[in-house]
Amino acid sequence: MALAVLCDIVGRYGGTERYWETVLPALARTTDIRLLARVVEERERFGVPATAVPWSDENAQPSEEAARQVADSLRGCATVITSNVFDAAVLHAVRAQAQRWVARIHDYRPFCPNGNKVFPQFPSVCTVPMGGPCVANAFLRGCVLGPRVESMRRIRRRVRLRDEIAKADAVLVSSAYVRGTCIQNGLDPSRVFITPPPLPDGAFADTSPAGQGVLFFGRYNDQKGLASLIRAIGTIAADVRPKLVVAGAGDQREEHRGKDLAARLGVTVDWLGWLPAQAVRDEIDRARVVALPSLWPEPFGLTGIEAQARGRPVAAYDVGGVRDWLDGGGMAVPRGDEGALGAAIQVLITDYEIWTQQAKSARESAERFRLARHLQVMQSLVSIDPAQGGGR
Repeated sequence: MALAVLCDIVGRYGGTERYWETVLPALARTTDIRLLARVVEERERFGVPATAVPWSDENAQPSEEAARQVADSLRGCATVITSNVFDAAVLHAVRAQAQRWVARIHDYRPFCPNGNKVFPQFPSVCTVPMGGPCVANAFLRGCVLGPRVESMRRIRRRVRLRDEIAKADAVLVSSAYVRGTCIQNGLDPSRVFITPPPLPDGAFADTSPAGQGVLFFGRYNDQKGLASLIRAIGTIAADVRPKLVVAGAGDQREEHRGKDLAARLGVTVDWLGWLPAQAVRDEIDRARVVALPSLWPEPFGLTGIEAQARGRPVAAYDVGGVRDWLDGGGMAVPRGDEGALGAAIQVLITDYEIWTQQAKSARESAERFRLARHLQVMQSLVSIDPAQGGGR
């Protein structure tokens, strides 16, 4: 029988898309896969032909028409995996059709109307479950759209989404932090499994000699902390201050602010733009340290293990799921402490003995994230219990 996968976007975007770009071709070698997506930008990008079904995004009213299309498309598929599907009507249809439903949670949108677990005003990380506190914080901290009727509607829709996900047979998350968020929001702990994202074999390399400078790569926006990283590097004495290399794309305003900030602080930055996977790996090899200065609670932090897989230690803010992989392969400092982040980077840049130890630990730690190991876990979790009945 076919396995159906429903995901948000098939295209070049972020960590979620890189996850499926790694996993789906490997699954397809042994399984007949039917791939549906809300948006299809590159039909064959994940190694499996994708069909577009325009269900609603996280902020729109659920689409009953899309739910009917999905139900028709799932006929003959005993197992369904959903990934970043935020249309509660579609998830209800999945539950009704699938003999086994596995929901993969990549971020906080099922549990936060803001989507990032960070308050818009007086920014700090939100640590409360979704529901009534969101209503209060719409008035007190500008959450959702602030004190408006539409904010209340969005909160209700998001609560419905969370309650649909709670009906899944298994919920897969990337870190202990996200698992805790699921449980805090009422999901059954016995159904929530930590399955960190894997890396393809090509991402791994033996530890190479220490490079130069600091690398930041991936999408950048306010929550990714690029400006905070520039300020942190600016705290390092000019005679040992490293160059920063930025490889990625994102908010153009953030890039302009970053360039102005770097000029004011005397931080040298090379802006490389978006790079394909192998070019990013080449930049990791040329760097001495990779920085992950995220200010939101990273659900995992994929760029961190990509750096470690090539023997590069990571300097990061201690947020979200970062501790699941960082210990022994870099340094974590309190969220937003730019002086501490600068000091950690300086140690890794200037102390070769510490760098060597951390680089070795990073490379060894990354072995946990081999694709073959991830596939074994995935296949066990998506397998169907013959005693189980049909859809619910």
